[in-house]
Formats: sequence, C-alpha cells, structure tokens
Amino acid sequence: MNQLGQSFKEARTQSGKTIEDAVRETKIAKKYLIAIENEDFDIFPGETYLIGFLRNYAQFLGLDPDEMVIKYRDYKIQEQPAPIEQLTARPRLIRRNILIIFVVLMVIAATLYIVLGGRKKEAEVAEKAEPKEEEIKIIPEEKKAIMFEEEEVTRDFRKGDIIEIPHRDETYNVSIDAIDEDLNVSIGAIPFSLSADERIEIDFDNDGRKDLLIRPNVMGEGMVNLTLKRVYKTVLDESEIAISEESAMASIKGGPPEVVIIKEDNLLSQELVAPKTGFQIVSGYDKVNIETYLKANAITYFSYIIDQDEKQGLILQPGDELELSAKEVLRITVANAKGADIQINNIPVSVGEGGQVVAKVVRWYRDSEDSDLYHLIIDDWEK
Repeated sequence: MNQLGQSFKEARTQSGKTIEDAVRETKIAKKYLIAIENEDFDIFPGETYLIGFLRNYAQFLGLDPDEMVIKYRDYKIQEQPAPIEQLTARPRLIRRNILIIFVVLMVIAATLYIVLGGRKKEAEVAEKAEPKEEEIKIIPEEKKAIMFEEEEVTRDFRKGDIIEIPHRDETYNVSIDAIDEDLNVSIGAIPFSLSADERIEIDFDNDGRKDLLIRPNVMGEGMVNLTLKRVYKTVLDESEIAISEESAMASIKGGPPEVVIIKEDNLLSQELVAPKTGFQIVSGYDKVNIETYLKANAITYFSYIIDQDEKQGLILQPGDELELSAKEVLRITVANAKGADIQINNIPVSVGEGGQVVAKVVRWYRDSEDSDLYHLIIDDWEK
C-alpha cells in the first residue's frame, strides 16, 4: 500500500487548508475530494475524471501531480490479485505454452500477410472509384433524448444530448450544444454559455420560484459531468406555501423560462453560513420572503429594520396588529417581549419574557454542508 489518500490528507493538513478551501479553489465537488483522501475510487464517473481530479488536487496542495498519478496506478495494480493459475504454473507447462503461443503467432502472421495484401489491392480499386467530395453526403449527428424524472442526478452528457424535464403539465428541453472551455446549452430556443465555475438556475413557469439548477462538475474531451437538482420543493409541505396572485397569473401566461447564471464563488462569498445558535424557523431550497405577523396583547414598544431600509418604531396597544415583509433580513427590537405574539412565515416564535427588552435578527443562511439549501433562523442581534 503506497498510502495515496494519506499523502493528500497529510499535505492538506500541513498546509492548513480545509476541504471547503479545496472545493472553492479546485472546483471539484466535495464528495470527490473526500473519496480521494479515503481511496474510495469506485464513486468516480470514470478513470479520466479521476486522473484529472488527482492532478488538480495535487497541484492545489503543492504535490507532484505525476507522482500522485503513478501512486494511483501502483495502487490499482496492487488491488488486482494475480490469477491462481499463474502463481501455481509448473515450469514445464510454461515452456509448452510458450511453444504453442509461438506457433499460433506464426500462423496469425502468415494469415495477416495474405489478408492485408488482398485488402491493399481492393483499396487501390476503391480509390479509383471514390466519389468526388461534393458527392459525399454528411449524415447529421443523431441527438439523444434523456428524460430527467429524479429529484437529483449526477451523470455524463455529450454534445447533442437533449435533457427532457417534466414540470407540472409541461416538458421542457435543455440541449447540450457544444462542450469546449465553456458549456453551450439551449433552454427551449434560447442559447446560453456557462463556464466551469458557474451554475444555472431556471424558473420554467415564471411563478417567481426557481425549479431546477444545473451545475457542471467537470468538462473536457467532448463530455460534461452535470448535476441536475430540482429545488422547488422545500421542507415545508407544498400546500403550506402560498403562491401570490401575480405569480399565478405569470405562470398561466407562459413565456420563455427565467434563467439566472450565478458564479459559485460569488454565491458562497455573499451569503452567511447557518450558525449553530438561534431557532430555525423553516428550511428549503428556495428563499421566500420573510413574512412577519405581530399582535399586541399588552402595551409594547416595537421597532424594526427591513433589509436595508431605515429603522421604524411605534408603540402598540393591546389588540394592535402589524404585518411586515422582508426579502433577506429583518431586525426587530421588542420592549416587554411577552406583550406581543409573533409569527414568522406562519410559525409562532418566542422572543422573550414579560418586561424584557430583546433585539433579534431574522435572516436567511446557507447550509454549511449543502450549498443549495437555506435556513431561516431567528437569533440574538448582537451575536
């Protein structure tokens, strides 16, 4: 055992890098980096991808890429046991087999000489009868339709593949047009170009909520490995999510899908990772508005800041009601915290005790493990 995985793990540890650092720098999915360090090579889509990942990860860690590939090939050889017949063959049997092989090779060589000589003559005749260039008909490349019905899939695609995606009562097509340094796809009839560090988010029916994300994992040699994930389904039951009248009308009117292209680095750097503290209100693959309903049952001072707006404050009397809507973050201060009943996205939350002054922040956070999952969390403002 040449301890290939241990070499990567020790190099990363000594450099002070985390797996997440490696994901951001190499653009290699986390599960593949962990598999390299654990020598779990069966999960890779093919040896071509594995060799490429080994080289990229080795270069990131300051290791010699060629040496790591050699170690992998040594590991692969060690994992393949020699046949028992080879280990127990007798010398005399080996000599007899060599003689038989020699005779067979001589027969094959003579046969090839005769066959190839005949084919050469046939080729000379065919060359004279070869059609002119303008007479040759070019057969267009056959397109392959692939139905995507799962919640999530990671697989290889080639140029010409058409991914058919059922959504509600319609089927939408994503066509793989070209695979070079960038990935060229058509969504419906509209072409898009996607680099290796970008993802596509699609709202097929224009209802204001993304339905599918497409993320390239690796591109090259006329092939692209893609992850396709349906993201419309949240942890909440679908019936609990109210679609606005405008969104419903937009869905009925139809039109081309809404497509957004996002750089992975920007996505990860601009959003906070969910903290270990606070109360998790809802989770889902789509960030909905933060809808807050408050009803006072005692005299209460209440102030709030919606997203980046100015601070607002008011005194609530028993029975007063207040509704607020924020897109990303809501900051609230409550004097006499027990004097108001608060619901956030239809979930009752407790902010404090009677007579207590509390300051809370409600915001969307990205999950620390699944970069496509979000959590709506209420926590202390000053933490």
